[in-house]
Amino acid sequence: MFQKSQVVTSSTLLPAPFNWVTIPGGLVTLTHRGGYIVRPVTVTVEPFALAQYPITNAQYQVFVDAPDGYAESRWWDYSRSAQEWRNENPQSSSMTFGGADCPRTHVTWYEAVAFCAWLSTRSGESIRLPDEAEWQRAAQGDDGREYPWGDEWDTDCCHHNAAANQIGTIPVTTYAGRGDSPFGVADMAGNAWEWCTTSWETGLSDLSAEDVRVLRGGSWFDGVISTFRTTYRGNWNPDMTSDLRGFRIARNL
Repeated sequence: MFQKSQVVTSSTLLPAPFNWVTIPGGLVTLTHRGGYIVRPVTVTVEPFALAQYPITNAQYQVFVDAPDGYAESRWWDYSRSAQEWRNENPQSSSMTFGGADCPRTHVTWYEAVAFCAWLSTRSGESIRLPDEAEWQRAAQGDDGREYPWGDEWDTDCCHHNAAANQIGTIPVTTYAGRGDSPFGVADMAGNAWEWCTTSWETGLSDLSAEDVRVLRGGSWFDGVISTFRTTYRGNWNPDMTSDLRGFRIARNL
């Protein structure tokens, strides 16, 4: 009996848990000063899709193990600095914490962008990292809330270290439902910082620039409550890894 071949998409290429959430367009006000933000800036965000969860260990490993994946030089062609970094680092860092469903950490910004390039080509979808305004839009919704789940801090809504007793990441679905954003995006506070395309100094999303990049969301290591606010902004060098930092992907509609 003839069987129709399965359509290849990001959802079929990546193991669960994976789902796209449509984020409607709207206004976002960036208020946390630093880098290019010297005063509050309001920007318009166009509709886009965002992964419901950060990229997990198992999902990233598909890229690492694929014959046309991590080892392919073309995924690093978006910038000279990415190519140079890749030539000096031919192998991906191994998993640091947790099992298959924990967020993949020890991923540089260069690697996160390369993952998006690979997945875009394999799936035929336009996949990328979100910029920081998109990230905040997905976390905050229309009511300008302080945290993805609301205006009040709730210790049971994200993976944090306020009690100074946490070591390592946990599965990305652990706080799904309790800690979701208004659009149903999970794990946007704590567990692992998430890379954005945005340059800390210029506010642009030029992939070829050798710029420090914005991070959002906080991690399992952080214990200062303000770190987990939807407006809080961090930054890190694109060529550096850490067991505190991972990423989440976006898709053009």
